[in-house]
Amino acid sequence: MTIWEESQIAAEAGKYQDIVLFGKPSLVNIMCRYFLANQMAVQYVSYADNQKKQGTFCGVPFASVDKIKDKGCLVFELYDSHDCKQTELARQILCEGGCKNAAVIDYELIAEIGAKEHVHLDFVCGGFVKCGTSSLHSALKKHKRIFLPKKKETLYMGWRTSIEDAPERFNTIYFPDVKEGQVTGDIEPSYHNNADGVYECYGKNTKIIFVVRNPADAAYSYFKMLMRKTMDKKQVNYYRRHFRYHVDMFDDYIQDYIVTEENTRFEYIKHIRKYEEYFGKDRIKVVFFEELIQNTEQVMDEVQKFIGVKPKKFTSLPHSNEGKLVSRNYVSAWINRIIYGMDVRLRSVYSKKVKKCHEKCKAFLHKYTLVQNDEKMNQSSRLFLNEFYKESIHELEEYCGKTLGGLWY
Repeated sequence: MTIWEESQIAAEAGKYQDIVLFGKPSLVNIMCRYFLANQMAVQYVSYADNQKKQGTFCGVPFASVDKIKDKGCLVFELYDSHDCKQTELARQILCEGGCKNAAVIDYELIAEIGAKEHVHLDFVCGGFVKCGTSSLHSALKKHKRIFLPKKKETLYMGWRTSIEDAPERFNTIYFPDVKEGQVTGDIEPSYHNNADGVYECYGKNTKIIFVVRNPADAAYSYFKMLMRKTMDKKQVNYYRRHFRYHVDMFDDYIQDYIVTEENTRFEYIKHIRKYEEYFGKDRIKVVFFEELIQNTEQVMDEVQKFIGVKPKKFTSLPHSNEGKLVSRNYVSAWINRIIYGMDVRLRSVYSKKVKKCHEKCKAFLHKYTLVQNDEKMNQSSRLFLNEFYKESIHELEEYCGKTLGGLWY
């Protein structure tokens, strides 16, 4: 059976002595918190993609399906209806486990429950990285009717499933003093490949903004960012061959990450279409970085109207990035990796004192570990990337109903 309404959850759970929550990890977490908040006991939780997981979540033990098949319990199946492949694999695990009593909770209902855990967000800007999102954040922060977290990039999608009270932390740390009547939003480039997470946390009515830029320029700018802060050892080791930053390192990155499609973030249309599956095209606005710079007032008016506020006049955008800084050398790159690792871990920490201390130490160390670099990418790299992204660009043109000739090519 499928459960479509919240009232059905308690009614069905009341028929059984033991309850198991099984399925997609993020959905299991949402429903586990929901059951406990409503004083309904849960005997086990089980992640479909990690049947060997041990420990507990909110005090509820993890268990694999084969260990609970003889318990005579009710298994609530929690799936993302947009992800047919993963849903089929999860159901196969459940079937092989021999579970007899099961009920599917509708994905949209779970998302509604998940949204209630979080501060209401009217909009999110889901990227893309190195496409002007920092400048957009700084500009929109100046509008009195718009509330944005003081610190851009909460990295919430990276820690929401690993911390039991993640929604409470997110709300408290980043949205502590939202005023009545304010339009709330979050500008977070790492949302770009988390359409499901945004849907599950903020609900189906959230408006989505994407800022896009010539992919070759964005990719090179992103690479230079990685050369000052990355968690990836392979990227740090680029310094091993050249000792100091060298533009040829970008060619290594292209082969290691872009050609292999380990990094598809600048194939914008792939991610935009995924968001369309969850939110619909009418709730998505695509902004072109080059137009934002060339015609700031008009584009910012359009963005603010889309968000739902009376436009504030912007004739230029604040420059809000450290894009030309890179690690000084191989040793500095390793030091900066450690610093960035702490940066990431502190995104979910309450203590302002700890964060302030870290920022002070980081500023001191960066005086010695970072250096300015103005080198442009090799022309051969640009030509390769222009060709590599050509099909994706044409698909984006078709999606937006406009040509990018003269803007990107």
